[in-house]
Amino acid sequence: MVLNLSVYFAVFAISAGMMFLYQRISNGIHVRGIVREKGISTCVLYLVSGCLFLFPIIAMYGLRYGIGTDYFSYEEIFNTLHATGFAEYWEKYNQGINIYYVEPGYYLLNRLFPSYRTLLWGIGILIFSLFFLGIKPYAKNLSFSFSLYVFLATQFIYSMNGSRFIVALCFVLLGYNALIQNRSIKFVLFVIAAALFHRSVLFCFAMLFLKKYKHKGINNTRNIALFAAIMFFPFVGGIILRIAGNIPFFSRYFETSQYTASETMGGGFAWLLHVVPVYLPLLILARKEIFNSEDTKVLFRICIMEIPFRMLGLYNTWYTRFSRCAQIAQFIFIPLILQKIENKRNRVIMYAYYVLWFIFYFAYYAIVNDGGDSLPYVWVFSK
Repeated sequence: MVLNLSVYFAVFAISAGMMFLYQRISNGIHVRGIVREKGISTCVLYLVSGCLFLFPIIAMYGLRYGIGTDYFSYEEIFNTLHATGFAEYWEKYNQGINIYYVEPGYYLLNRLFPSYRTLLWGIGILIFSLFFLGIKPYAKNLSFSFSLYVFLATQFIYSMNGSRFIVALCFVLLGYNALIQNRSIKFVLFVIAAALFHRSVLFCFAMLFLKKYKHKGINNTRNIALFAAIMFFPFVGGIILRIAGNIPFFSRYFETSQYTASETMGGGFAWLLHVVPVYLPLLILARKEIFNSEDTKVLFRICIMEIPFRMLGLYNTWYTRFSRCAQIAQFIFIPLILQKIENKRNRVIMYAYYVLWFIFYFAYYAIVNDGGDSLPYVWVFSK
């Protein structure tokens, strides 16, 4: 098992090293004025060069075979959708016919690429292009390599199981960047774009409540309401699910036995393992760094929404995927906070802690949560 995991960690380490070089080169180019910091051509160059630097991890995504719980299901979906015109797809999608019941954005990807193999490569490039766009506003304020490491440790295995959902989450992350800038309309547009790949992310509209308001009183009231909502979620979670189940847009999920919520919350505290070791050290040792700027305060509010989303999993384990709507912000939030710690010794200790924690987290998720479905890694040349 250790050997199987080491394949992933080796590629992660190589990719993190490449990201370190990429950030040094990218920032150096802008400092010297070799290219403009803004503009479409600059953005395209940034994305293309970034994906070239991340070729090892993109190749790992694109060359896999049978890796991911739904690998062969998605292959069957590709074989069907690739040969289906939009009018026929749309008719059968609205009828709820299972193999056609994927969102329009994912349908278009299946039509765009000529084979399932090229689709995997295309999705890998899309995921990491969105990753680069997500960290771009913070190029001088966080470590690209550490940000990538957090993203891979928390999302990479899942990305090979739920490719539609992870693409949607990356669009949501761009929406969070807009929310930090108080650009509410842009946030809404990014969530709508995300829903073109997985409609369940429409729940993220609730995050609009977490932005900064002009009046201090409104912000304080919101913070109290947020804390109360988290504390009392075990008492209202079932009510929220019943309301969602009566909304026609989501009814199909709740009418399917796999996604049906139980009447009461289940027991267990394993979900705390995903939350407490991540946020408690920051609250104890880096509280000032969290609350001394608006961007990290907004990101913190988004991240702690993982708590109620994790509790949803006590009604049905499938619902734990909603926790990723908050968790996706970690790969920006944690590196931003660590980079702000002024005491060098404390900063090194915190980096070491999170490196070790995410090694454990990745292993725990791959072996326990994922049931070993992604172990060992198998690539297309060995089938």
